[in-house]
Amino acid sequence: MNKQEPLLRDNKDRFVIFPVKHNDIWDAYKAIEANLWTSGAIDIHQDLLDRQQLSEEKRLFLNKIIGLILHSENNLNGKSTKKLSQNIKLPEAKSFFDLQVVMENTHTETYSICLNSFLTATEQEEIFNEIEASPATAAREEWIKKWTNSPSFAEKLVALATAKSIFSYGSFATIFWIKNWGLMPGLCYAYEMIYRDKALHRDFATQLFRDHLLENISDKKVQQIIGEAVAIEKEVISNFLPLDLIDLNAKSLNEYLDYESNRLFTGLLVNRTSSEEEYAKESLLEKRAKNFSKSNKSDKDFNKISKNTDL
Repeated sequence: MNKQEPLLRDNKDRFVIFPVKHNDIWDAYKAIEANLWTSGAIDIHQDLLDRQQLSEEKRLFLNKIIGLILHSENNLNGKSTKKLSQNIKLPEAKSFFDLQVVMENTHTETYSICLNSFLTATEQEEIFNEIEASPATAAREEWIKKWTNSPSFAEKLVALATAKSIFSYGSFATIFWIKNWGLMPGLCYAYEMIYRDKALHRDFATQLFRDHLLENISDKKVQQIIGEAVAIEKEVISNFLPLDLIDLNAKSLNEYLDYESNRLFTGLLVNRTSSEEEYAKESLLEKRAKNFSKSNKSDKDFNKISKNTDL
């Protein structure tokens, strides 16, 4: 690992955060601080009543999707954040990651409240056993190990940004689809809050990679990291989630993942050293995502958010 990276250098001469030396990073920290919330903000009393109105098939789907997201949070997203943040020395960036860990603890608690409220202990055990038995789940975990243990700090940042988007957004898209039923308001609100947080976390990793990194990394390597995650997530969705139970088209969900992967790739490479011609030539996802965007959805439809907007 490159010890000369500004983010990784010891700051022994800085005893307090002020004066702030990296205002853009500090602004990002203040943005997530302003969005801090607790599980007490979530009310699922109506959800318990609504759940009784759902068919057995739709209840099964909800069980699976909540279990899958909780498993992902415990075994993937939280680990990737902690692994990378251990190396961060820059005070402004360290403040962000410390608070990100707190927020992820809130996410895990919220998922757990929903799971314990909706499922019996036996049902939870069955769901998690099924998740653990899935080859696609194992591939997710191998991906995390591979990239979070990379000697390249740049690759770790790309992996973190990818985990916060690709390994979350496919599952979240099904929750937003469920929102169209007009039921489960507490669950849907919780996922809107968590989706917003993950977008902030993704954007911050992207910001560090794009604006505060000395290490050179090729566009192809960035594409490889993202592309592997997209392929794995498509397998997770097709093998574990019975989308037909909620009338959600698997092709549309896969196209959404392609769209998000292109948006992530574009965000990571903006203002870096690649020429526009090289970028256009190497971006395998861009044409496909643009066509999909024109013919189907817009950023607004996909609940595009930033640290300055709400869902």
